[in-house]
Amino acid sequence: MYATLRLYEMTEDWDDLLQERLDREFIPALEQLSGFVSYHSLEAGPRLFASVTVFEDRAGGEASNQLAADLVQRKLADRFPTPPEITEGPVRAFRIASSQGAWVKSMP
Repeated sequence: MYATLRLYEMTEDWDDLLQERLDREFIPALEQLSGFVSYHSLEAGPRLFASVTVFEDRAGGEASNQLAADLVQRKLADRFPTPPEITEGPVRAFRIASSQGAWVKSMP
């Protein structure tokens, strides 16, 4: 698996418009990319937006970065005036809670 963390500085605080863009446009588009595993966004601080996207491979992670850049450029440029700080790489371990408890799978 491959994860991408994007950290953006925003010109405004988190609001319903941003949430709507994520829910109606960005996340459904991400789900259509090959190898999609998960997407998480968070309010990382005052006027800071962070996201973590996980794909089965690097190609999916890179495609998600391009998709995010396109959406910001087309519809949210006033909200995110500078490019995000991007950190990405192979996932080495993860944990997912299940109804039977948590389990861990290490990546080779």
